[in-house]
Amino acid sequence: MNKNLKLITSILATFIFLLISLDIAEATVGGPTYIHNFKYNPQNESVYYIENDNGGRGCPPVLESISLATSKNQIIYSCEQGEKILYSEKDYNTAILQISNKINDIISDFKDLTPINLRKNNISIDLQFVKSEKLSPEIDEIKNSIFSATIYQNSKKITEISLSGCNIDQPFTFAGYTVPGFEKKIVLLLSTKGNCFEGGYINESLLVLGGLDYVNKDYLNFYKGPTALVPNEGTLTVYEYDNIVVNGLAQLPIEQKEITTKSKSNLALIALASLVVGFLLGRIRKQSQDPIA
Repeated sequence: MNKNLKLITSILATFIFLLISLDIAEATVGGPTYIHNFKYNPQNESVYYIENDNGGRGCPPVLESISLATSKNQIIYSCEQGEKILYSEKDYNTAILQISNKINDIISDFKDLTPINLRKNNISIDLQFVKSEKLSPEIDEIKNSIFSATIYQNSKKITEISLSGCNIDQPFTFAGYTVPGFEKKIVLLLSTKGNCFEGGYINESLLVLGGLDYVNKDYLNFYKGPTALVPNEGTLTVYEYDNIVVNGLAQLPIEQKEITTKSKSNLALIALASLVVGFLLGRIRKQSQDPIA
């Protein structure tokens, strides 16, 4: 009886250990997130795209959308829907094929977005570091960093948005896509290190950019698949330390702008002090030269 009890206890302990191990493994696994296959749905004026998330729970392909009017994201075909097929089908590749077919059935009648050359559209992006956020006060590890991105066309400010990254030296790569029927609005694909766990993983997202003066739709031979965006002749790769020129003035980093402002104030004070000292010296020299009454 004691042997059976020990055996049951041992089995339960092993089972609990495995559950804890699996839970920890699932919580700590990181990976990149890629998006691709951009389609336009005119019925709700949204761009649909497939997301491949290789981190966390390891979801099968997910279909999401972003509204061109509000920039809000929506899940169209969820991870849970795909997992039902994944767990019911014995063969993984067969399950993924079934999931892909269901997603393709949804977007089959939608129109493709066309990649464009951002430089030919005279689009430039000024990136500024704002702050970093730690995992916790006790853990000296960066959870994410916040950047401010100001987007210009022909030196005219179009918008200012907040972006998430990991460190101040990382590159941010942007690709542009024109939307059928829209002459002054595009979407930007951002590919950068956004998941900072385990040294950082690529995290891709879509941004809506409106209010443009025009859109140059010259053909660009480029296809984005379920992998990281590769820089090409139409993309922009931006660093925080880049200085772009707007209306003849270089856009300096925030800390340099503060230094420049202080320097100008100091120069003004020095100039004023010089005038006062010069005036006083002049008075003293004049008094020393006047005859004593």
